[in-house]
Amino acid sequence: MSIASADLLKAINTAWDASTLDATFKALWAASVTDSEWVVLEDQEAMAEHPFPYVVFEQTEGTTTDRMSGGASAIREIRDVPVSFRVHAREISGDSRTAKEIAAYLAEEIMKVFGGHPSTAVTGTMTLTNGNHLITQYQTDYGVRTSDSEYQWTLNYLFRLDVPVAC
Repeated sequence: MSIASADLLKAINTAWDASTLDATFKALWAASVTDSEWVVLEDQEAMAEHPFPYVVFEQTEGTTTDRMSGGASAIREIRDVPVSFRVHAREISGDSRTAKEIAAYLAEEIMKVFGGHPSTAVTGTMTLTNGNHLITQYQTDYGVRTSDSEYQWTLNYLFRLDVPVAC
């Protein structure tokens, strides 16, 4: 993982924590769940016993689209880094919504923070320690039934970064 990748991971977690997403997800957890034992946003994978709903975040290898120099001691790159959020939802006792409807609702809440929602402007702020976040581009979203009572909704983004590579 490069410094830029680590910075992006930290920035996404900071934007998530500053939003109300944790509370939105945890409000749907069973009363028996001790929410201090679990996080909603998991990096790459979640344990099998993780309470529903939750999100798995994955950042894949980015592409350098441009390189530039600010002189002999400063080299910068523009990188496009693909990121996906996979919402995992299950039917909830006492809730009339299907797992698909719950997953879609939660995906919509994520879109409000990171982009892609049709009627709500982005509320999340992305700040890198080393470099600059230029834009988050919503790419696609889609749902897939994963079992009789479970559904996964995937949101794909492209984060464009301006990062130093040598100073």
